[in-house]
Amino acid sequence: MFERHSPFSPRNVGEQLAQQMDAYVSAESLGYYPALDYCVEREAMEAALVEVLEQLVWLGTSLVRDEVRQRLRPFFASVQVQTMQSTVYSLPQVRPGHKDAREQLARHLTPNRARFDLLLTIFRKHAGDEHIDTYVERVVQQHLSDPFERIETGGIKILQRDG
Repeated sequence: MFERHSPFSPRNVGEQLAQQMDAYVSAESLGYYPALDYCVEREAMEAALVEVLEQLVWLGTSLVRDEVRQRLRPFFASVQVQTMQSTVYSLPQVRPGHKDAREQLARHLTPNRARFDLLLTIFRKHAGDEHIDTYVERVVQQHLSDPFERIETGGIKILQRDG
């Protein structure tokens, strides 16, 4: 998806960020990998690389937002992406010294994943024999699994139900 829109490879950026973060963690004798912002604030990451990362995050989240809207719009009265965040800004779940730590860190810092909250409006009073939450999860999985490598639904809440 990125290749058509950017000359930068998300995987290469993730690997370079992991290399720099790993070097910083080693130099500071930290027993954990901090969140990316921690290293950026301490100027432990190359500024140009962080700028490329931010461009890729913006591009990636924009492409995801557009793809989600386009693919789900035929099934819902409205599709709103409430929040979206790249997972590169979360705390890595790997520690220095663990087997394959640098590779896992590079995967974490590769800007190719996002978490988002959707607000979907549906006008159907029922979805046949299917409960509305089951219907929503099925439609989301079915229509988003093609363009994306992995889709996880973290929970569906019915905000208002008439009748």
